[in-house]
Amino acid sequence: MRLVARLLSATAILAGLAPAVAGAATCNGLITIDYVGGPAFALPGDTVRVRLTLGTGSIQDGTLLTLDRLRFDLDCNSDSTLGIPCVDDGAIVEYEGDTTITTTCRITWSSGHAVGTSPNDIVFTPSSPLEIPADTPVDPGFCNLEFDIKVLGMSTDGTPDQIEETTGYLATADDASCDNGLTSSGQQAASIPLCPTCPIAECVDSTCNQDTGACTSTPKPDSTPCADTDGNACTTAGCDGHGVCNQNHQVETCTPDTNECTDDPPCNPHTGMCDHPPKPSSTPCTDTDGSSCTTAGCDGQGVCNQAHLMCSTTTTITTTTTTVTTSTTVTTTTSSTSTTETTSTTVTPTTMPEMPPTTTTTSTTVTTVTTTTTVTTVTSTTTSTTTTTAPGGCRVTGGGRIDTTSPAVDYATHGGQVGAPVGFITAFSPATPCIQGSWEHVRHDKGGTLHAKSFDSLVCGCLPCAGRPDPPAGSLCNPGDRICGPEPPRAPANKICFTGVAPFTPTNGKKDLNAAFRVDVEDHGEPGGDSGPAPPDRYRMRIWILSGDPDGADNLALRHSISCGASLSEQLAAAAPDIDDGGDTPHGNLQIHPEINHQTCP
Repeated sequence: MRLVARLLSATAILAGLAPAVAGAATCNGLITIDYVGGPAFALPGDTVRVRLTLGTGSIQDGTLLTLDRLRFDLDCNSDSTLGIPCVDDGAIVEYEGDTTITTTCRITWSSGHAVGTSPNDIVFTPSSPLEIPADTPVDPGFCNLEFDIKVLGMSTDGTPDQIEETTGYLATADDASCDNGLTSSGQQAASIPLCPTCPIAECVDSTCNQDTGACTSTPKPDSTPCADTDGNACTTAGCDGHGVCNQNHQVETCTPDTNECTDDPPCNPHTGMCDHPPKPSSTPCTDTDGSSCTTAGCDGQGVCNQAHLMCSTTTTITTTTTTVTTSTTVTTTTSSTSTTETTSTTVTPTTMPEMPPTTTTTSTTVTTVTTTTTVTTVTSTTTSTTTTTAPGGCRVTGGGRIDTTSPAVDYATHGGQVGAPVGFITAFSPATPCIQGSWEHVRHDKGGTLHAKSFDSLVCGCLPCAGRPDPPAGSLCNPGDRICGPEPPRAPANKICFTGVAPFTPTNGKKDLNAAFRVDVEDHGEPGGDSGPAPPDRYRMRIWILSGDPDGADNLALRHSISCGASLSEQLAAAAPDIDDGGDTPHGNLQIHPEINHQTCP
């Protein structure tokens, strides 16, 4: 394709420097630059084919122009005078070497210039001096020389949309002379049109049409990522397919968790998480235990406690006032040696056993004595109230964020509640119904998600803390110690361990893998995280990705070796986990509570 060159002059008039003959001798040479290969508007990386066409004008008092050298400057700064040589515009154009030269001049040309941008001035030398007859116009010209150049960069001068180039002869170097004794000098300039720099937009591809030199804009495909600037972690920016970056291209929609003791607000714009904060303590919830002596209510930690309120039993003990009347009759007869004495006892009401009558015969005088005795006992009423306390054991609620992860991700979040509505202490029983709850562990960003609802073991313990007294024996762990925990609230443990099997995905896709897991939690008082006194709460999640049937012999052996019954210590005689996240928990709060086993294991 032929490029349109900007010509600074139609011909180059070569002035004679030798003494003129009769004052009228002339030596006129002609040269033009044409771009005969490459795009109409060039971009960096494009190769352009240059043609230099040679001819002559009139040669007064002579007939021939002899050319010994031809010069060409690769790029010129248009802010300076264009000539031979010109001011270099920089490493803008590269010469592609003498191997690209072709000619119609019946001789060969060489420059010795290597492929490259330096020097800017190329000197072409014919294999023998080129003789051009007078009056040979450049269209078509006497002959031409062609070679390749490559555009490396955009022009840096005052005409950034074109690269100026010059060619010609130098009389001072005896490049050309006529047969009338005159040496010749002259120059010609042209320019390579460049594609403009098209505007940049993150949702639009803007490219130059190299045939027209115009920028063409095409919207990037829908969902192409773009800069997220709204500060809302619940939205993901993306191109809309029409060239616009939509900050709400994807919006996190939170699904209710079906827990009547938690709220279901929209996505948290600060974290991007679907939080389910617990409803206030004593919020009514469904009563399912069938006991008329309990009232269900939310415990403030997201659990519906069937025994949130328990009735009080009042026992009244009444001792009835009792009147006892005793009548005694004694009869004495002087005519005999026998005396008959009859004693009879009457009790009203019948709160005492009936007494049989007694008869005694003696020799005495008949005497009749009647005695009435009244005995009154005090009535007393005692009222006692019987209450019920929860048995020993524990459960865990809450959650937070951890920054220590392996393999490393940005961070991980965790939370839920385990041990409710039932949570019996279990050393190891695969998928036992005696441990219930839900726990989620998410590795950000797209590093894996585990959601556990099936458990193998749950064990609680009361740990001492450095510099604190050892926990006393009893039903509570570290009572009154708000540093070592778990208070508040009071609970029988500040350490809980639970294990099980759960679906797992290594990304954010479908959870199509099975994994064994173990969670160790330590609750060291309130508040949790960095805002509380040392030591902070601790959380550790370890995950073993299973191959094959989770209940196969090898997998069951692994599950038993990591169970809480195998060891409440975190040192396990088991294979290293695939994922080991956790440590001190600077963000969030984990709480250990008494168990709420007011029903039998299913």
